[in-house]
Amino acid sequence: MKKLLQFFAVTLAVLPMVASAHGPTRQTVKETIFINAAPAKVWSLVGDFKSIDKWHPAIASAEMLSDTERKLTVKADGNPTITEKLEKLDNDKMMMIYKIEDMSVVKTITFNSKDTPYFTLPINNYKSWLSVKAKDGGSEVTWKGKFYRSFLDNPPVPEGQSDSDAVAAVKGVYTSGLDNLKAMLEK
Repeated sequence: MKKLLQFFAVTLAVLPMVASAHGPTRQTVKETIFINAAPAKVWSLVGDFKSIDKWHPAIASAEMLSDTERKLTVKADGNPTITEKLEKLDNDKMMMIYKIEDMSVVKTITFNSKDTPYFTLPINNYKSWLSVKAKDGGSEVTWKGKFYRSFLDNPPVPEGQSDSDAVAAVKGVYTSGLDNLKAMLEK
């Protein structure tokens, strides 16, 4: 019995250290908006992988590198880029899946004696789902993403590289895009 109590005491003492000694956890952001327009009209904009710059206010241009790969130039200092790959496009179901392949490094800092890059977005291993469905005489657009923060090492985390920073960045991308899409289509 004494050995069992010692085991539990050691386990309870070590458990907090093990729990805090891990890298980032996978994050999810999901945004949905109702647009008072026919699904086919909404999908004609959203479902055109090469034309995100026509409806997303943060994208200066979209250049197709191949049939399934696009390079986005972001409206920001230095014109950072994001390269995305289309994994699935289903026009009948009005949905697409894509992932980020590469991003510009916008700056590099030294953190914990290591060079730490800051990318266009503070995320890593990003995959996204975008869909349009008929709802209440209009359309419901859902944009969902799963990702990790870009700083993959254990804490401490440099400023602007936390899980909450990554979530806020993706949420900002989604809401600004969806809000602009709604404004364009409901004119």
